[in-house]
Amino acid sequence: MIDVFSTSKSNKPPRQNEQRRPYQRKIVRVFVWAAFAFVWNVYETPPALAQISNSQDLTTENTDNQSLLLADEIQYDADANTITATGKVEVQQGKRILLADSIIYNRVTDIAIASGNVAILDETGTVFFFERIEVSGDLKEGLAQQVRVLLSDGSRMTSRTFLRRSDGISELHDTAYTACDSCKGSEPFWQIKAGRVRYDSDEEMVYYQNAWLELAGIPVFYTPYLAHPDPTAGSKSGLLLPTIGGGRNLGVAYQQPYFLAIGPEKDATLTPFLTSSAGNGATGEYRQDFQRGRLRLFGSLMGGDPELNEDVRGHIDGWARFDIDEHWRVGTDINLATDRTFLRRYSFDAPTWLTTNVFAERFSANTYFSANAYYFQRQRLPIAKGSVPVVAPVLDFNYISNPGLLGSYWSVDANGLVIVREDGTDTNRLSAKVGWNLPITTSFGALYNFRTSIRADGYYVRDFEQPSKGDVFTGTVGRLVPEASLEWRMPFVTNQWGIHQVLEPIVMGVVSPIGLNYDRIPNEDSLDLEFDDTNLFQTERFAGLDRVESGPRINYGLRWSAYNGQGGTVSALIGQAYRFHKDRAFSPLSGLDGHLSDYVGRIDFSPHPYMSMQYRFRLDKNTLANRRSELSAVVGPSLFRLGANYVFLEADPTPNGLGDTEELYVYLSSRLSRNWSVTASHRENLGSGGGGIRTNIGLTYEDECVIIGLDLANDSTEDRDFRQGVSVLLRINLKTIGDISFNTDIGARR
Repeated sequence: MIDVFSTSKSNKPPRQNEQRRPYQRKIVRVFVWAAFAFVWNVYETPPALAQISNSQDLTTENTDNQSLLLADEIQYDADANTITATGKVEVQQGKRILLADSIIYNRVTDIAIASGNVAILDETGTVFFFERIEVSGDLKEGLAQQVRVLLSDGSRMTSRTFLRRSDGISELHDTAYTACDSCKGSEPFWQIKAGRVRYDSDEEMVYYQNAWLELAGIPVFYTPYLAHPDPTAGSKSGLLLPTIGGGRNLGVAYQQPYFLAIGPEKDATLTPFLTSSAGNGATGEYRQDFQRGRLRLFGSLMGGDPELNEDVRGHIDGWARFDIDEHWRVGTDINLATDRTFLRRYSFDAPTWLTTNVFAERFSANTYFSANAYYFQRQRLPIAKGSVPVVAPVLDFNYISNPGLLGSYWSVDANGLVIVREDGTDTNRLSAKVGWNLPITTSFGALYNFRTSIRADGYYVRDFEQPSKGDVFTGTVGRLVPEASLEWRMPFVTNQWGIHQVLEPIVMGVVSPIGLNYDRIPNEDSLDLEFDDTNLFQTERFAGLDRVESGPRINYGLRWSAYNGQGGTVSALIGQAYRFHKDRAFSPLSGLDGHLSDYVGRIDFSPHPYMSMQYRFRLDKNTLANRRSELSAVVGPSLFRLGANYVFLEADPTPNGLGDTEELYVYLSSRLSRNWSVTASHRENLGSGGGGIRTNIGLTYEDECVIIGLDLANDSTEDRDFRQGVSVLLRINLKTIGDISFNTDIGARR
């Protein structure tokens, strides 16, 4: 069918054998429909153009089987059997749209010739630009020269010739592709030039033949074949860009990843890993999303190093999370390696400890329950074989009641623990604690918090060496830990000269029995004790349950803070603890071994959004000598930001204790311009025999089409087959294409 709504203002008389139906937009709609009926009956229906209308008079729904034409003027030539549309012409066929200055459509051949600022938008969001193109009536086939293509992600393509076939495949010759915004007359930073390109809209893939990669106009890489997904495609199987490296640790190394798009919710990456000095192998990664969870697994397998008499080396790093329902969640974290230097030598992430954990959790409004199992591997220093424990299970239950009389509430905490070693002490523990809390606020602003609790611990211990007695204990032991505390706070507030200040003295008294740390109870979870401002007003300062802070004691301190109207803040806290008896559970290094503890405190200073500083300290109670210091400061906006962290720990006075620990870490980041940024960091051991530990410098360039990063790192550590030295990593990310990486160890020495 044809419906002709014309809006021409031309006063030219119609040519012979030509009938024109001009209508002004001012004409009442009924006359438009009269013209519609007239044309319907006079002319035969062209097969491709189902509607011809202007935008104001469009009232008929468009479907995939109809064409919608909008133009300023439409003419029909009965002798030539053609329809000519001129002036802001728009044709819509399904999800495809064509724009042009003029279109001549031949009813016999079903061919339309569009000319003048031609643009075609297809169903994928890709836009084709031409000066002239011949297309079929359904816009599925086309032929043109000098085409420019704008893909949905902003990348672009140019070509000398263009052929669009009815099967959805477009062929382009003498083509250049880039994701860069290039000004007229300038070369993009990178582009791929190819003799022939095939774009398959059904497969959502772009294929290149005889392709060159050019960087800054210089050809740097040739391949007879290259393919990558259409920006709208999502995941597609195929080769990814390689990683090339070298150095003393690996020799020459090459990694070639292959991506497998297994399904819409899962994929995998397999990467052969070839080295000249450290064996050959592969890495693999698998990812999957479930309706109620996610899974990720990454691992490697490498041929062993003959120097270490090892057959196979490798690691696995993965995690999984699954929500069973609105209350239950289960999951696992897996981190395992065949030896302690494998991860560092092959440039994988290498923390000091690898922790494998399996857990289940339950959440509700008032309760929390968890069950965990742990396995550990140390990666830095050697450790006696069989001494690292397997912890399974660890059971925790916590309950807090709703507020009751006077706002008081109950709490219940329970724990079960099993620790097993191949060589050493095995521990089984059950613990339960019931507490009652009563917070009170008086009419004059004082804050009180009264707490009371009772805890029962039961142990079964096997092969526990007691150095004080010189024997090995196997058996059961238990204890009862009652405790009560009262905390008082009194904030004083003033507001003068535009500064809001709060001064708050704090006093806490705690009572519990003396001597609850029995010799037959091993210390598994309370070895690391740090007395500082964070636990000054806690009734228990030990991290775990194996050790108890016992006896009557008082904690007291003073907190002050000030705020101005511009967002600047400063706050300070200083405090001390007094014990009515000496507790041998605390070492001299802890600062809690006498009646009076050391002074602990913190100062936070942030006068401006571009400046902040925090200082935490512990001072000797007698001499005010510095026993622990932590200083951190950050200055500057993103244009130039400088930071520093300083840590000092006093030496452990025990015979086998470590010396003073003193370390400085400085870093900077600078946004030099819109595209350039630089980062640098250095960690220095300031103690005896110290020196630089690690230095990093990174320079990055980023624009709309490329990220180039150059990273230099100097690592002074050595361990077995891991050799220290300077490493260099060059990473080039061609957006829409992928990463090319080059890394090497410069000056790594044996």
